[in-house]
Amino acid sequence: MSLASAAQGEGEAASWNRAFIALCLVSLLSGFLTAPFMALFPVYVEADLGRVPFFTANLRALMLLLGGLSALVGGRLCDLLGLKRTLMLGLAGGILNGFVFHSASPWALFLLVFLIGFSTGPWTTAGQSYLISSVRAGQLGMGGAFYFLSGNLGNSLGSLVTGVLKESWSFQQLGTLMSAGMAGVCALALWLLPSTAAARSHEGLALRAVYAPLLRQGTARLLIGLRLFITSFWGMASLLLPLLIYRVSHSESMPAYYASVSLAVAASGQLLTGALRDRYGRLWPLLICGAGFALCGVGVGLGWDSLPALFFFGTGLTATAWAISTLVPSLINEVAGPQEKSRLVGLLHLVWSAAMVIGNLLGGTLVEIHPGVPFLGGALLAAGGTGCAWLLCRRLDSKEP
Repeated sequence: MSLASAAQGEGEAASWNRAFIALCLVSLLSGFLTAPFMALFPVYVEADLGRVPFFTANLRALMLLLGGLSALVGGRLCDLLGLKRTLMLGLAGGILNGFVFHSASPWALFLLVFLIGFSTGPWTTAGQSYLISSVRAGQLGMGGAFYFLSGNLGNSLGSLVTGVLKESWSFQQLGTLMSAGMAGVCALALWLLPSTAAARSHEGLALRAVYAPLLRQGTARLLIGLRLFITSFWGMASLLLPLLIYRVSHSESMPAYYASVSLAVAASGQLLTGALRDRYGRLWPLLICGAGFALCGVGVGLGWDSLPALFFFGTGLTATAWAISTLVPSLINEVAGPQEKSRLVGLLHLVWSAAMVIGNLLGGTLVEIHPGVPFLGGALLAAGGTGCAWLLCRRLDSKEP
């Protein structure tokens, strides 16, 4: 059976095949080379450019919004162009991440963020579609864990190297290394990833026609609710934790070290969550991770002025957030029909992006009122997402024979 047919929903391809291994390798290298952008962009804007957190929040909001909108297009492009071509379109945008550290002009940053944001949708949509199509349905827990782990491991190692290099390197030198490395990753992906057949269609993009049926499904709406609530809190946390650590420690390298530690712990949590899902089902891993996400939010909200508390509870937030993301591909596989999987991936990435925008804007505003307020409010959002997860699992169980 070809990867192309699996991508259309058959989902019976063998585990750990060429497509899956190549995808994880590309994700690992991409995560490594984009780590400086993920860890230090808010610090660069505040330390080198002298801009307030709300300026950074607006740039990230623009990037995330464009990524979400382009994910809808990316979901349809997976049907029309095939997974490989769609993924390459998105991966090429990663080369621009390094140029951000060469830009002091607000307009130059705006243009780069626009292009980077638009490229993230096809990369995310095609990447998760490759995952779903190349791993058996009963092993998507571990498959999803290894896929997200590869990106997180790359980010963790990249953040560690970034922290070391930043002691003697400038932001501009890091940016040059990032862009050159990502060009090499694009060439490697073009060589390693198998091609996939495109669907025959005379309808063009037809976004409304292909996405409207998904929005009418109750299980899809609950999955959207889960993604919306959890990610809104994560949007606040991912923006503010590096800034709070920088303010408490007075070190530009400390946020990079924190990113390395938190992502390394998250990697272990992803593997454990994937194994538990494949062995015991989806319900309890989802509920435990959701509750842990909320409790860690309370911990950061109360201990925002303590570096050990920020490291401990911030790492807990990262680990539980990524554990929940590990379970999303298997939920997509259960909720979506045979022809709808790539489209649901795209739709959920739009929701993820919108939630990140909401979280970034709220976080950038509320942190100026009091640093603990965004995290205490985020704990309530996490509770709402956990409720959606419980209802979704009940609805899916009621459909099983």
